[in-house]
Amino acid sequence: MGNRQRWLTAIRLGIDVAAVVAAVLIAYNYRFHLDRIPIPGTEPPAFGPYLGAVPALVAIVLATFTFSGVYRIRRGRPFLDEVFAIIGAAVLSGLVAAAVMSLYRGFLYSRLVLIYTILAGVVLMAAGRLLLRQVVLAQQRRGIGAERVLVVGTGTGSELLIHRMTMFPQFGYRVCGVLDDRLEPGARFAGTAVLGRVAELPRQVAAQQIDQVFLALPGASHEELLRLIKACDELRVDFRMLPDLFEIITTRVSADVVDGIPLLGVRRSQVTGLAVLVKRGFDLVVSLTLLVLLSPLLVALSIAIRLSSPGPVLYRQNRVGMNNLVFTVYKFRSMVSDAEAETGPVFASADDARRTAVGRFMRRYSLDELPQLVNIIRGDMSLVGPRPERPYFVERFGAEIPRYLERHQVRPGVSGWAQVNDLRGDTSIADRTIYDIYYIENWSLAFDIKILLLTFGRTLFHKHAY
Repeated sequence: MGNRQRWLTAIRLGIDVAAVVAAVLIAYNYRFHLDRIPIPGTEPPAFGPYLGAVPALVAIVLATFTFSGVYRIRRGRPFLDEVFAIIGAAVLSGLVAAAVMSLYRGFLYSRLVLIYTILAGVVLMAAGRLLLRQVVLAQQRRGIGAERVLVVGTGTGSELLIHRMTMFPQFGYRVCGVLDDRLEPGARFAGTAVLGRVAELPRQVAAQQIDQVFLALPGASHEELLRLIKACDELRVDFRMLPDLFEIITTRVSADVVDGIPLLGVRRSQVTGLAVLVKRGFDLVVSLTLLVLLSPLLVALSIAIRLSSPGPVLYRQNRVGMNNLVFTVYKFRSMVSDAEAETGPVFASADDARRTAVGRFMRRYSLDELPQLVNIIRGDMSLVGPRPERPYFVERFGAEIPRYLERHQVRPGVSGWAQVNDLRGDTSIADRTIYDIYYIENWSLAFDIKILLLTFGRTLFHKHAY
């Protein structure tokens, strides 16, 4: 673990210790001064025993969090995943503390104070980590603390990797350049400068002060790869091997190990059998609830659309859904009527003049998608899944992109794994396909919930909503 990671771990430990102390203060005062639940006896118990129990509770929390892997540094870990880890470890800490309380006979501690302590502690720990993330992210955007990266090779995988590292500075990487034998020095690849040939690796590592090298040469010989790995080792820089992503999604090979014996198989959709019923039931409950709660907003948007521009309130369009069946998708009209009369089917762009004033606002915050709650109830769509495309684009992309048509193994979604990773609008369809296939092959109800929660956050910050 590097010095920077040690410091981050130490800061997290400090945040959690402070959060536990503050949570005990909050829980005690709430329970015995504000809580409406009756207090046994006539007088609140003294605070002294609760204050004396703080060191023991801190020790339990730190030990449990360490055991649960909360303090393990994982590059690019989403904040939501970190919060889920905190919640799980906090519940386990509470159970351990309750067991210790039941064995201790010196003082009768309130179980409700413990519950309130856990709840307050989770909120405070999450808030502290969010603040820490913002500080670290601000530093990384200025290049402070980010690892300097050199990418060797210009395959599909390296292009996607550079885009993701550039788009999400929280991964902690700063791409300094690319080496490749097929492009001339000074050219641009994925928005990054080509510095020279692959053979120039040692010189460029020294010149650019590189911390880590990504080797993205799927067609390279074993001898060449070994030579590059040896060079990285001699230069004392870390390296990572990047396989060609299109090779991965076209082969569909999955790997497993049984007692040290490697086994290969074929990756398949996880949305089968009982999972289909679970996902459908979840969709119905959530979409019906949202339709009721958001009905005032739906009415307000309908009135605004009607008053702002001529044309219908709802926009209907054919899309391809599960099993390649065509259905009618509903959206709030955000563009002028007959927007594609002259151009034919095209994607919206950042400066699209066809958008109305109300439509520009709705598309920025994805409010135009709300009528698709009706599509979910009808069974055409799901809350989460690959975004549905028009038949024209499906025919085109199906012929150009490997495994694109496998997206239709599940119901299309209002949101998806690609969309919460900011792959929407006029972004690479090939990149989206990689994320959509990953979602299908790794589906779980928890994954759906995670994507929905991320969707609310991405609505405010995504860059390709227009």
